[in-house]
Amino acid sequence: MKILVMGAGAIGSVFGGFLSNSQDVTLIGREDHISAIRKKGLRVSGIWGEHLFKNLKAFTSTDECKIYAPYDLVLITTKSYDTEHATMQILPLIGEDSIVVSVQNGIGNEEVIAKIVGKERTMGGMAIFGAMMIEPGHVKVTVYASECLFGTLSQDMKKSRAIAGMISKAGIPSLPTEDIIREKWMKVFYNIALNPLSAILKVRYGALGIYDETRAIIKSMLQEAFRVAKKEGIRLKFTYDEYFDYLMEKQLPPTSEHISSMLQDLERHKKTEVDYMNGAIVRLGKAHGIKTPVNETVVNLIKTLERMYGVSSSR
Repeated sequence: MKILVMGAGAIGSVFGGFLSNSQDVTLIGREDHISAIRKKGLRVSGIWGEHLFKNLKAFTSTDECKIYAPYDLVLITTKSYDTEHATMQILPLIGEDSIVVSVQNGIGNEEVIAKIVGKERTMGGMAIFGAMMIEPGHVKVTVYASECLFGTLSQDMKKSRAIAGMISKAGIPSLPTEDIIREKWMKVFYNIALNPLSAILKVRYGALGIYDETRAIIKSMLQEAFRVAKKEGIRLKFTYDEYFDYLMEKQLPPTSEHISSMLQDLERHKKTEVDYMNGAIVRLGKAHGIKTPVNETVVNLIKTLERMYGVSSSR
């Protein structure tokens, strides 16, 4: 299978690297990272072992890989604010039977992709493992909470099982799901609870579960988010109280050492994805007439930090 990873940062590089052992993989990423991969290969270290992947094609733009099109599978692993642009760029590189997968944080990416490539070619992917860029050409897998989940918007379980099976066989534990949008919401709950607070306080995830004050803030954010999700028609697995307990007892311990993507973005003077996490809860809350003051306050704090770190609103 020919696979394109669009936006090969930390997470995208992990997928691309492991898949390259058995598939024909092309990465598209930033110049410094791609240049290092071309020279020395892609190094992936961390909790899944030490690997050096050399059987990869690596480019900085879609124009450079047109000769290899069409791709059977495209993994979009860009930041959420780049989803539309990334999807438009890969459009000439896919065929009628190609599958385009959003392996991204936040709400709404699958819908954006589906508007461009069609619902029947769109799939969602949820990854609950953490990775960070150590240096160009070197990515480290830092934490792992559970299997990745993959599912089509059209609920085609044959396709979902095939993709999840291939990725799992490559070394990244994965399962198919009939309701990927619900699962993406479940990850949003995890992200809105931990990602921005850890960035604001400059702590690893584990610290957020220690203090009564941070636990209270998390619970309030989740309560608002669950109200919004219900209005959106999401078939929830938990009440917000039940999910809070699940988060604290099951999800937080194995990811306690994780450094949030928002904190990493801020320290690199990059725009965060808060608009697609807590910001999405605020935006959808307003559409449904639901007040979300705690999430709104958190969004405002992250936006303030972006300005303090010199992040341009256009980036």
